[in-house]
Amino acid sequence: MEVRSLAIIVTAAFSLVFFGSGCESTGQRTQREAGFHMGQAKVFAEQGLTDSTLAAFGLAIESNPNLVEAHLGMANIYKDRGDYALASRSYEQAAKISPNNFDAHYNWGLMQQLLGKLDEAVRIYLRAVSIKPDSAEANEHLASAYLQLNRPAEALPYAKRAAELQDKSQSAWANLGSTYNLLGRYNDAVEAYRRASGLGPMEEPILLGLAEAHLKLENWDRAAVVLDQLVRLKPSPTAHERLGFAQFKQRKFDAALANFRSALALDADDTASLNGLGVALMTLYVQGNRVNAAQRDEALAAWRRSVQLKAEQPRIVDLIARYQRL
Repeated sequence: MEVRSLAIIVTAAFSLVFFGSGCESTGQRTQREAGFHMGQAKVFAEQGLTDSTLAAFGLAIESNPNLVEAHLGMANIYKDRGDYALASRSYEQAAKISPNNFDAHYNWGLMQQLLGKLDEAVRIYLRAVSIKPDSAEANEHLASAYLQLNRPAEALPYAKRAAELQDKSQSAWANLGSTYNLLGRYNDAVEAYRRASGLGPMEEPILLGLAEAHLKLENWDRAAVVLDQLVRLKPSPTAHERLGFAQFKQRKFDAALANFRSALALDADDTASLNGLGVALMTLYVQGNRVNAAQRDEALAAWRRSVQLKAEQPRIVDLIARYQRL
């Protein structure tokens, strides 16, 4: 109803404003019409009337299809509404009209990334970065898109550049830490995550990434401290399983067993936790001189369940074959 009323009002306005303007050329008239609609869009936007603003942008584009500001204005509204497909289309139009427009390319790439079209996102981000090499946001999002494609080597220069450009950005340093982890550069990952930790509350991905780097470096004590903090902050199957693994390596078998059970209470089909439960139980069984047969039986049951869920686990199959004869 709002959009229809706007169209009627605008049509009436034009019949008054432009009637008798035959002395104007077609180009001048369309430019004036487009400018009028853009002015209306600004007024409606200031009043919070987004439907009316969209309609005004649409009328401006009808008058002048190459009006980049109108395409960007429509795209921004769609983005704010979470309609990423329509936003992407409008940003794309703006980028085609203005090939050197950074905002159009960057936001078009962002929409493609949010839509899961990662190869397209990378292609568009690369163009955005070529237009504005010092954009921290474009470098960071380009790196994250490469990481989602499991291409950390290509992500690294952009992740490093983003962290350099925004030294106080927690997300940029965390992104760099994730990149180093995937490249197997765990000492560098620890340092990047430490930088991230000093820039705000320690969120789950940062704590998990830092803990994983410590685990790869066999820093069992440090990993356990980080993971203990995480399970207190935000318990999850992954957090409990990783803490259980660290505690097992510390030879704290009862504590490890408790965390594997906690993980399975949250997700009964978590294969890593089923495997950890089996290993912890079988270790306690062997250390107890193989007296507690219930520990052995539960361990075997956990491993069998894990293999049912995920067949390609030759090490677990070997453990089942070895210990079921005990």
